[in-house]
Amino acid sequence: MSVTVVRPYLVPLVPFYAAGVFARNWFFDKGLLRSTRLSVPVISVGNLDAGGAGKTPFVEFLARRLTLRGRKVAIVSRGYRRSTSGMVVVSNGSVICAEAPASGDEPAQMAAKLSGVRVVVDEVRSRGAQYAVSKLGADVIVLDDGFQHRYLRRDIDIVIVPADRVADAGWMLPAGNRREPLDSLERATLVAVSRCESMEHFQAAKQALAGWTKKPVIGLTTKISAVRRATTGFSVDLAGLRGKTAMAFSGIGDPASFERTLSALGVELKSHTVFPDHHHFEVSELQAIEDSLKAHTADYLLTTEKDVVRLSSAGGERKLFLERTPSFYIEIEQQIIDGESVLNDVLDRI
Repeated sequence: MSVTVVRPYLVPLVPFYAAGVFARNWFFDKGLLRSTRLSVPVISVGNLDAGGAGKTPFVEFLARRLTLRGRKVAIVSRGYRRSTSGMVVVSNGSVICAEAPASGDEPAQMAAKLSGVRVVVDEVRSRGAQYAVSKLGADVIVLDDGFQHRYLRRDIDIVIVPADRVADAGWMLPAGNRREPLDSLERATLVAVSRCESMEHFQAAKQALAGWTKKPVIGLTTKISAVRRATTGFSVDLAGLRGKTAMAFSGIGDPASFERTLSALGVELKSHTVFPDHHHFEVSELQAIEDSLKAHTADYLLTTEKDVVRLSSAGGERKLFLERTPSFYIEIEQQIIDGESVLNDVLDRI
């Protein structure tokens, strides 16, 4: 999602929003608003914009990296668009304790994928983090989408910036999608440039960032790890997808990035039905997709991992939709293309 103006009629409100952001950060910087410090290290992963930036794949990557270092990791999120409030333990590190409606789609996805990692959602992140430490035995907290959440003090602040948005000065909310100006990167410990398509792409983004911050910068690229059947999880041969026909649907923050992923598969994409981020699908919407699939006679119906999480956990007709159709999801992972030693140096501090 671009951070350029998408709601021009709201431009007059931007100065008021920007003033509020500035005042809030000033109060934290001066200690007038207090942050809770935990007894264990806290690593925040966040971004500057509303909408997808690749945070979730990086949080998963970071949790695996820390687990391999012998740490007892807990991911703490607010659980966006969940049906509950308060604290919910999604995974205690051994078993899944909540489904997507109660936890939010991304926490449910992470809990299912990350063996041994605790996942807690709570709109009061400090409360959820303290519970993860005192009751679940976590010795490091990864705060998901935490850059603007300054009530919990962090030891490492990692900000994700998509490579194609670095040069976009953009408009702040509510006219655009930027939560904070680029100069807020000075609060970061480390900047991670996501969705780099090549080393040249990363270097261009890194050079553009040099005008805004002198903090260390690493480069990330998104790789397809598997294409899995939505109902069974079995993986298909990626090479065998080339030349096949497909339709797609998604409800994510950056549908253009999903289309680039589909292009990398080499499938002939007949259509892509786009819904809002974290969309709860109506049965009528799914029926329209199924009718279109029959009309186009595509080989595959492709979607994202978190869309499947929402549909599977909803049950009823939504789950039956996945069973009736050739629905597959794209499983992705982050890889570092530059800055491996930089990230290791940062993690060595905790």
